[in-house]
Amino acid sequence: MGHVIKFTGVDLALLAVASVVSGVIFTATWTVYYTSEALVGPIGARVISYGLWFIGAPLAASLVRKPISALLGELIGALVETLIAPLGGITNVIYGFAQGLASELGYLMFRYKRWGIVQGAVAGALAGPPCVALDALLFGEIGGVAEMCLWVLAACISGAIYGAIASSAGVSVRK
Repeated sequence: MGHVIKFTGVDLALLAVASVVSGVIFTATWTVYYTSEALVGPIGARVISYGLWFIGAPLAASLVRKPISALLGELIGALVETLIAPLGGITNVIYGFAQGLASELGYLMFRYKRWGIVQGAVAGALAGPPCVALDALLFGEIGGVAEMCLWVLAACISGAIYGAIASSAGVSVRK
């Protein structure tokens, strides 16, 4: 018989707050991305901004500290983003699901026993590859092999940085 994950009212409230905050940040990140892309190009823009789109998972997970909280934080944050300013449309939800699922692996690797800054950085970094893959599949953002590798690396670095920051904030709130 499988283990059932039970969320308390406090868990659901924390998840809701983390998701709404993330959705607002995701919405603002469109401006950050396009501004930084104009100033420093696509690789620099990914380093500067992509991790902001990945923070829903580590923020929610560090607050709720239960399996699937990372997935739900990223996915619900993407839904909030779409409701506020539907720049990406339904693709926001596709990204939220893929990034949240990848981020969830960062906590699964630690058997859901640790929810700190390291785990947040790992979760954030793991969101990078599916994001770049979806950019290629959904929007045709495809470069040469070296360029694609740099895009993935940039997304992973950005995800690790912002994942650590988001987890740090979540850990601080939980104390």
